[in-house]
Amino acid sequence: MNKQHLQQKPYIPFVVTSLLMWVALYFIFPFYQYYVDPDGTAYLTISQRYADGDWLTAINGLWSPWGCWLTALLIKTGMQPIPAGVVVNAIGAMGFHYISESLFLRFGLTLVQRWWANAAMVFFLCFAVFWQSFDDLWGCFFMLCVLRIMLAEGYIRRPGLWVATGMCGALAFFAKAYSLPYFILAVGAGSFALARGDKRQWLKIMFVAAPVMIACSFPWLFALRMKYGIWTSSTAGPLNMSWYLVGHPTWKEGIDILVPPIYPDSVNFWEDPWYVNGALSHYWDSWYLVRRQVLKLCYNTLILIQCMIEISPVLPLMGIMVLWQMRRFRSVPGELLAVYMFMITLPLGYVMVHLESRYLWLMLPLAIIVSTRELPSVGMPRLRARMFPLFIAGMLWFPAWKLVAMHNIGKAEYMLAQRLKAEGFTGVDFASNIHSRLLSRIMYFSGNRFFVVNRQKAGFKGEPRIANTGQLVRDMKRHGIAYYLYAPAGSSMIHGPDFDAIFLDNLRDGKEPITMTPVLEDTASGAIVYRVMYE
Repeated sequence: MNKQHLQQKPYIPFVVTSLLMWVALYFIFPFYQYYVDPDGTAYLTISQRYADGDWLTAINGLWSPWGCWLTALLIKTGMQPIPAGVVVNAIGAMGFHYISESLFLRFGLTLVQRWWANAAMVFFLCFAVFWQSFDDLWGCFFMLCVLRIMLAEGYIRRPGLWVATGMCGALAFFAKAYSLPYFILAVGAGSFALARGDKRQWLKIMFVAAPVMIACSFPWLFALRMKYGIWTSSTAGPLNMSWYLVGHPTWKEGIDILVPPIYPDSVNFWEDPWYVNGALSHYWDSWYLVRRQVLKLCYNTLILIQCMIEISPVLPLMGIMVLWQMRRFRSVPGELLAVYMFMITLPLGYVMVHLESRYLWLMLPLAIIVSTRELPSVGMPRLRARMFPLFIAGMLWFPAWKLVAMHNIGKAEYMLAQRLKAEGFTGVDFASNIHSRLLSRIMYFSGNRFFVVNRQKAGFKGEPRIANTGQLVRDMKRHGIAYYLYAPAGSSMIHGPDFDAIFLDNLRDGKEPITMTPVLEDTASGAIVYRVMYE
């Protein structure tokens, strides 16, 4: 295939590398099919509810609906939930890949640069598909579509494109709730850059794009209003703001040692924590919390740098170069300035609460574009000249590390779950000393529920255990929990040093009259199921 033919078919690098991505995902799926984190078990449970027609409980303010809707459609065709979720995420990854290539073409990356960028993108996506299902890649895809529409020829004079921007922003909101405030920030800043400071034209754009987005999002906003009794775009923001500000979740009055699941078929409370959460904390409630919020901002700024390094070690330096160049606002081309605005506004909401590198995945194709631009040297002209190859090489280390670390993660929990199902333990309520990250997989795979240990009362990280076993026994009895899934110290089922000290042997040492009979011992994991008999 000659160079002229490639130029006539500009999407060839995308098509070839995208096909390679699907082939790679097919072959590596068996090694990552058990990797389901607590967020994933919640998403899969909600997807199953949609597939079963249980819409009232499926509507959820914490978990965005787009991925759940698509997964439910595949479940309805007979596909199992986990493969269905992976396929849905892979389709989102392909969309992310396609719109990235469209942006590369828009900014004139050379054919060689696009081949390298596409190859590195596919390696990253093979990791991202398994690392976090359902929302992040789809949210990035739709927001990148918003940017691509804004970069269309004559955008600031074409109201039809403003409407398309708002409609695409609504899809981004369905995919990830953070897209609503981010849309306002990014589109506001980006359209101002494209309008070159023409405030009248900028206001026209915003007075079309923002209302269209809200109007298209309204059915979901109304559904949340009907379920929770408040107008909200998501319960995730208020809950996370409160939890990360205080340092731990708060619970409703009446919750003691064990936090109950939300619905009779929920894996645990994490499917919808709104119903077990107590009073929300806000930084304006007291000067103490104001100080905590300031400290949180400082801490999260450092975490932001760490997350940028996980995307590529040169990204923080590129960020400094971008900010340095923006001192001369009018000297930067409007299209490139819009890209800068989408990058700069992305973490602004997250630094208030919590940051993970997956929240910044949208930066990847934008940073690739920026790495090919003429940026100020900031005293390092040689580094600037090599920015593109350094960025491409740097974006490979974190996916490679995580792919190795994730290999067969969850398989041990799956095998224990199969043993539980074989012995008739399905639809059962458990208490356990196993870390909830592992326990959520065990319970999801086996079709059971578990009551999460309230670590604020139980004590952890070197703090004393609960005052006496009677507290736990009474709470188990109150909830009618008949089974205790126990993992001895040093067992493969214990995850995290803080859980080595919680409920190891003292359950049977309390003064409360209690009889515990082992009814299942799993030699592979070391876990023991006790039948708890209350006297």
